[in-house]
Amino acid sequence: MTSTSLEHSRRLKVLSLIVCSLLVYGCSTGDMEFSISDQALSVNATQAQPVESQNQETEEDTEENDQPVVVIPENLEQETVQPIPEEKANKADAELDCAQQSPPNVSYWPYRSPSGESQNLLMVDARLGAHFDFDRFVLEFDPNPSGNVLGPPDSYSIQWVSQPPIQFGSGQPIEVEGTEYLEILLHAYAYSRSSVPAEYEGPTDVQARGTLNVIEAVFGGEVEGKMVWAIGVNNRAGFRVLEIPDPPRLVIDICTSPSG
Repeated sequence: MTSTSLEHSRRLKVLSLIVCSLLVYGCSTGDMEFSISDQALSVNATQAQPVESQNQETEEDTEENDQPVVVIPENLEQETVQPIPEEKANKADAELDCAQQSPPNVSYWPYRSPSGESQNLLMVDARLGAHFDFDRFVLEFDPNPSGNVLGPPDSYSIQWVSQPPIQFGSGQPIEVEGTEYLEILLHAYAYSRSSVPAEYEGPTDVQARGTLNVIEAVFGGEVEGKMVWAIGVNNRAGFRVLEIPDPPRLVIDICTSPSG
């Protein structure tokens, strides 16, 4: 290659470097100013919320979620009055079947009587008696002064249990003699709610001579118009419940012979 050609080649390289430098400088953004169009601002505003707004909504949601959940206890339904049935069996002359063990005898319980609080009568006496083929337990009540109630409290649950029933108030088992127990729960009072002070002064531990199955009946207290009695017996057997109006009495006859 001649010297003239080498010189020409060098000049082309230098020229190429100058052109490249000019192009790089022309594409630089160092001295340029940029602005966001109104359209871009509008789109961004609808697609994104400020951080403070998002945090505020989260806090509100948290406050709503932290509100306590109110749970209505099931036992409050006990104060609800049951609808009056179209026809209720006559409980004044129920038959006694000693051939088999009786199932629970329930009337409205745990709900109040359709007559409401007027059916919650004041208990005035409790007694036991021996008959030919059954032992009889009687709860007697003071008649309703208004005269609208024709019988004893008719909201109750009477059934056999393997352990002594629980006292109302203390929560301890009722101390009653026996190997099996008849639990009596009913809506009734042990002290008067009227303006005339009155309190149950009858026996709370009832025994009687001549009973063959029943050993004793023990009162387990009253709370808010609900009371409990426990009857201790030697053997589970058939029983019946009688509602007698005059004077108001709830009668429970328990067979003396064990059911087959």
